[in-house]
Amino acid sequence: MRAWWRRSVVPGMWWSVLYAGALTAQAKPAAKPSAGIEVCSLASDQEFQKTQGIDPRIGYIPSTPEKTLMTWGPHCDYSGGAIDLFTTQPPAAELDRVLALTEGGKQRVPVSGLGERAFFTTIYPDDQYRRRGFLAVFAGPRLITFSMDPEGQEPLEATRPKLESLAKLVLPRLK
Repeated sequence: MRAWWRRSVVPGMWWSVLYAGALTAQAKPAAKPSAGIEVCSLASDQEFQKTQGIDPRIGYIPSTPEKTLMTWGPHCDYSGGAIDLFTTQPPAAELDRVLALTEGGKQRVPVSGLGERAFFTTIYPDDQYRRRGFLAVFAGPRLITFSMDPEGQEPLEATRPKLESLAKLVLPRLK
């Protein structure tokens, strides 16, 4: 039991500290909300965990999504990922900047059926504690992104169907 704790929980705790520090460094002081959209209300933490594949029979880990205003717009941190709304103009240029900061976006796999344009990529692919699957969706004038941690050592590509499921849940709520 103790070995499981060291292999599973402790690296996750370290990842949380490292990832939070990187994002906090990019955070902006509080400002007015973006077009009245409360980004953390787009998905509950339970919905986020469900799309990750958490078995409801063992219960969801209680957690409160945390909103931060980043330089690109509102960001909501969940226990295993995040949702970001890009409000700066032009949003695509800001997305490219963020992907460069996170060492991601090198391969962008088009995803159909979501918004006007969508693609899947990875962020921090070589960092075992911060690596995530990343889905960007251009929906009308909005650009929304979803990121999710992989389970254990599963490949980052395994997060793609989970992120697509989350996007299908959230996109109708943007209207």
